[in-house]
Amino acid sequence: MRLQGVSKNSKENTRQYIYRVLRENIMSLNLKPGESIGEIELSKILNVSRTPLREAIVQLVEEKLLQVFPQKGSFVSKIDYDLVEEAIFVRETCEERILKMAMCDKNVNDLVMKLEKNIEYQKIILNFDGDLHEFFTLDNEFHYILFEHYNKKNSWKAIKRLSTHYDRLRLLDALEKTNIEATLNQHIKIVELIKNKDDKNVDTLIEKHLLNYKDVIKKYEAKYPEYFCSK
Repeated sequence: MRLQGVSKNSKENTRQYIYRVLRENIMSLNLKPGESIGEIELSKILNVSRTPLREAIVQLVEEKLLQVFPQKGSFVSKIDYDLVEEAIFVRETCEERILKMAMCDKNVNDLVMKLEKNIEYQKIILNFDGDLHEFFTLDNEFHYILFEHYNKKNSWKAIKRLSTHYDRLRLLDALEKTNIEATLNQHIKIVELIKNKDDKNVDTLIEKHLLNYKDVIKKYEAKYPEYFCSK
């Protein structure tokens, strides 16, 4: 087992440290869906005792990122279709509302400037074959900018807590490079809608931006069947 980002933050206690390292490695797909998490090996890698390790595992089980099977051990949760669908339902509902707030806002210059700056960074990564994990981070940041601008940061945090399975699917897709250009173009269209106060096409664009997951799941279920829960 190889883990990334194992340096401990001075402000973290041991449980928080273990939780952060495991969660980051799960969400970055460094730890693959379905991968075994050996407690003995993990305690040696992180140089921690078993008690805080088990506490961190319990927390990740509650967040549906790990599963523990008696007599078998702990495993990274496979991507669950129902959890993906639920996350998209919440995101679609909230993002349509946020964009319609932008349509009614007479002064969106600062918002548009931040979104366009984010898009320029996305273009750099796309044009120069940059780090696709960074593109994925910028994709998330694009949507966060909208929620932050309208003082809905806690709503975004709630969405992200619900989106762990959906976000792993999105990252898997980004790393395959199949839809990142389409994602960028949809971000550009979102900014155009805001600038033009085009509230009639918000629903259609958000649906297109978020709801292609059914085709995406079918594609990756065929390519990586071990990553997905059986139906």
